[in-house]
Order: sequence, then C-alpha cells, then structure tokens
Amino acid sequence: MTRGVLLFAFNSAKYDYYKMAEFTAKRINHFLNLPVTLVTDKESVASSTGYNFDKIIFVEPDPSNVFQGRVWINKGRYQAYTLSPYDETLLLDVDYVVNSDRLLKTFDCIDDFGCHESISYMMYDYNKKELISTEHSMPTLWATAVAFKKTNRAKQIFECLEMVQKNYEHYGNLHKLDLETYRNDYGLTLAWRMVNGHSYKQSDIFPWNLMHIGLKTAVYKNNTDFYDTEYTIVYDKWMRGKIKKEYIVVKDMDFHIINKDVFLEITK
Repeated sequence: MTRGVLLFAFNSAKYDYYKMAEFTAKRINHFLNLPVTLVTDKESVASSTGYNFDKIIFVEPDPSNVFQGRVWINKGRYQAYTLSPYDETLLLDVDYVVNSDRLLKTFDCIDDFGCHESISYMMYDYNKKELISTEHSMPTLWATAVAFKKTNRAKQIFECLEMVQKNYEHYGNLHKLDLETYRNDYGLTLAWRMVNGHSYKQSDIFPWNLMHIGLKTAVYKNNTDFYDTEYTIVYDKWMRGKIKKEYIVVKDMDFHIINKDVFLEITK
C-alpha cells in the first residue's frame, strides 16, 4: 500500500507556484514523512531551486480561467485520480502550510474520499460553513486539502469533476455561480453531490475546520515549527482610521494562506 501527496503548480505572470510547491513539499517531507509528486509544465520547472520531488508529471496547462483580471491556471484538478502514483493520496494546494502531522489522520477518518466543509479564520471570529451561492443552501466543499483512495467511487467523483469543469457554464447558470472564474471548490461540491445521489455523506467530511489566514494578516517564519502572525484592523471613520494590531504565534497547526504574496515571503 503506497501513500503520498500530489501537488499541482503552474507559474503565472505574477506568481511562482513552482517555488511555492517546493516549499510545501519540504514541509510535507518533514512533518508527514511522505513522498511528493508534482503535476506541472516544463516552463514552470525553469524556476526550480533544486528540490527533488518524488516524481514530476508534465501536463499541458489550461490558461482559460481568469481571476481578478489575470490568467489563473487552476483547471485540470480532475486529473488527480488518474495521475496519482499512490494507492492513498493527499491532494493539497501549494499555498497550504503543513505545520503538523494532522493530515495523516485523514486516511483513518474517511472511507475512500474526504475534504473540508467548514472553515475558520485564525485572527477573527469566523467559524462556519459557506454556501455555494446565495440562492442555494448547499455548503461548499474545499478543494484545498483532499484525501482519496483508489476506489471506483473516488474515481467517479473525479470523473464527475471533469464533467462539471467542461460544462461549467451550464452548472454555473443552474446554481447561480460566477461564470467568469472557475473554482475547484464549487466544481468539487457539485461533483460530490451528484456521485452521492444528492445526499449528504458525513464520513467524507474531515472532522476539523480548514484554517484560513486572511488577506489582512501577515505571516512571518520564526523557525521550522513556529510562525508569527500579525492581523491589522483599520477602524471606520468614527474611530478616525485608528489601527489596531493583534498577534498570534502558531505551532502544531496547519493553515492555508489566501494571500500569495504573503506565502511567497515566508518561502525566502
């Protein structure tokens, strides 16, 4: 029985995702003691700093997605099932900071597929499920961290994810989604629901929240196991723009950094 981690990384005009993948892979090796396979393209490899992945798989990137006016190469995640060389796979976003061995528990708490449904923000009171759209009471699944095993059901979920991605205009119109930007979170939510016969399967949900680091929070590396975070609050006009800062030291907890500039700073 083989077990490992799969990362997707395609550089854009603004961000070096390959460098982010190298940083994330090193932390996976350190905390999880698992091999890492990278899915990328040959142009992105040009920014390599010399880290040796367990395996590198080259695919053609799909530049047809746009986020905030820029090309965002995040399509093709449905290939994870076929491309993974492992019997049990953790599929992670490259801006996910592995800072504990907690992800190893995912394979013990799922049958053959699992991911997060609820999220928290580290520096302020936000702890809940998000809905896929304001018009539908369907909680969003998060594609940031996904665990799956090589079973027929897991295969069906990724095949259905491919169908949703390739017909996103149809599903977007059906569920009132933003058609300009394809999101793996929404694609995964719809695919999972369809494969489950539109029923809810609690055993597919990780029993802890996905921790986000928001856009107003800076992160500084203290050492391998510690991170310092700084959250900036700017009060409204009644407080005359007064600024308040809050600080937390993070240890033994994984977290997802939304701001790519902040993530790249800690890779230095």
